[in-house]
This record gives sequence, C-alpha cells and structure tokens, in this order.
Amino acid sequence: MSTQLEKELEFLLRETGKEPSSLLAEAVQEGIHLLYKKHVGEAYILEKIDRKEAIRLLGASAIDELDEAWKAVESDIRWGLQGE
Repeated sequence: MSTQLEKELEFLLRETGKEPSSLLAEAVQEGIHLLYKKHVGEAYILEKIDRKEAIRLLGASAIDELDEAWKAVESDIRWGLQGE
C-alpha cells in the first residue's frame, strides 16, 4: 500500500470510528458507483446509448450537466481551430 493511501485509510478509520472491513466495503461501493457514472456518461457521449437511456440510468440533471460540459468542450475546440 502506498504511503499516501495508508495515511488516508488511517485518517478515515480514526475519523469514522468504523471497522476496517466496513470502511473498505463502503469504499468499494463508492468506487463502483463512480465508475458506473463515468462509464454511463462515456457511453452516452460516444452515442453507445441514447439520451433517454442515459437519463434513466443517471437522471436528467446529470445528463443535462454532461450535455453542457460537452458543449463547452466543443466550443473550446472550435475556438482553438480558428487560431490556425
């Protein structure tokens, strides 16, 4: 285990008062949830799933935020290409 990871785990154990197995189970659950959100978002952006399915999986507000972020990326790309 890396020194930073050990420090973080020690802090969490001390601050939460949880047993190590309980804390690690929570960490795995949180990690899976984050990976799920990331991969659903990527599937939506890559048009592997449609907007309706993405909303069903993540909710309308999350997809609206993703759409806005993607529009900003596209705008930045267009702006950057104008400088050539």
